[in-house]
Amino acid sequence: MTKFLLLVSATSSIFIVRVIASVIFVGVQWVVLSAFLRILRSMGLSEKREKLAVSIAVALFALINAPLLWFVIETLVSPRSFLFYMPPPGYEKIVRPFAYLFFIWIIGSFFFAAAAPIAMSVYAAVQFFRRKKSSSDEGYTLAPVDLSRRRFMQMLLLAAASMPFAMSAYGAVAARSRKVVERVVIPIQGLPEPLDGFTIVQMSDVHAGFFMKEATMREYVEIANALEPDIVALTGDFVATDKNQVEPFMRAMAGLRARRGVFGCLGNHDMFTGSEVELERQFDAAGFKLLRSMSERIDVDGALLNIVGVDFIGGGSRDLTLEQALRGIPLDGTTILLLHAPYSFPQVATKGIHLTLSGHTHGGQIALTLGDMILTPARLSTVFLAGLFKIGDSHLYVNRGLGTTGPPIRIGAPPEITHLTLKAV
Repeated sequence: MTKFLLLVSATSSIFIVRVIASVIFVGVQWVVLSAFLRILRSMGLSEKREKLAVSIAVALFALINAPLLWFVIETLVSPRSFLFYMPPPGYEKIVRPFAYLFFIWIIGSFFFAAAAPIAMSVYAAVQFFRRKKSSSDEGYTLAPVDLSRRRFMQMLLLAAASMPFAMSAYGAVAARSRKVVERVVIPIQGLPEPLDGFTIVQMSDVHAGFFMKEATMREYVEIANALEPDIVALTGDFVATDKNQVEPFMRAMAGLRARRGVFGCLGNHDMFTGSEVELERQFDAAGFKLLRSMSERIDVDGALLNIVGVDFIGGGSRDLTLEQALRGIPLDGTTILLLHAPYSFPQVATKGIHLTLSGHTHGGQIALTLGDMILTPARLSTVFLAGLFKIGDSHLYVNRGLGTTGPPIRIGAPPEITHLTLKAV
């Protein structure tokens, strides 16, 4: 009975979230379509050409939004998960280019819908002040319309309307083509001399799956190996949506090399896909250590390095969950904690842990920077968005990750491999 009630509750939650998402997505698409049709109708085309242009625009709009239509239908008929859609097995290569096009359009549409009211307000204000100035000029007469100037303004309007979609397309390219190595020095009070200069390469949020191919993961492994680290830390979310993605992930990651080993912890995607057992098995087969509420103690020329790993900690009662995860684990020596999500860092800092390595946030994935302010939905869940943080003598580094969740797009948050060096102070 309890299982049945939990299943009903989960299904209801999925249905409600998908209905809300459907209304938002369809509403945004209606705004975008209406705006583009207004632009087309303002271009002064002949009646025949205008009808043709509108028909083509509507047809292309419907074609691009076919996955959205499927999402809405699935929501009403069989809301199985929060995922937007998954291609049928064996059709990934065929569907992938269209999926990229769809997500570029969707994210561009949100940018467009967000910017349109601002642009319209500015345009209305400019027109108001121009009319006011013109009417106050002595001897003002209505000048004939300059057709070339009108055509230029129309092209400018189309270019401006296309900018959000160009930005979205850039984000799709940046998510795969930019490979950023961040070099970070971690100053640790009282660090033993043998650990001074100890190096760690951190990789996080690979999300092997539909938008992260094995060949791309192998490229990341080559970059990591070229850094010649003492250890490699893999901080969770190895797969995206299915436990079958463990195999290609591990085929690529098996090539990782580090002087003192490769260590990992589980992320939320690894757990909700039920990939824990398979990841444990394949980590062991590759000679890696998957740390699940356990530690690995390494003797570095007489200095103790204690590497602790726990499963994903999130949601409510984080303090209690952290206590449970660390119960019975020795935290002596120089301690490094692998913790997928950074939420619990304020509690971690009270445990005497010197360095916590996290990911999960993707640096916001789509993050717009205005001066010192970063606008991204990830800000709603944590202040530890990306980079180095410190509370007392405890440090946290949040890696932006390599893969993506949802849209295969990164803006203002390029993929990252981190090279960390411990330094005695």
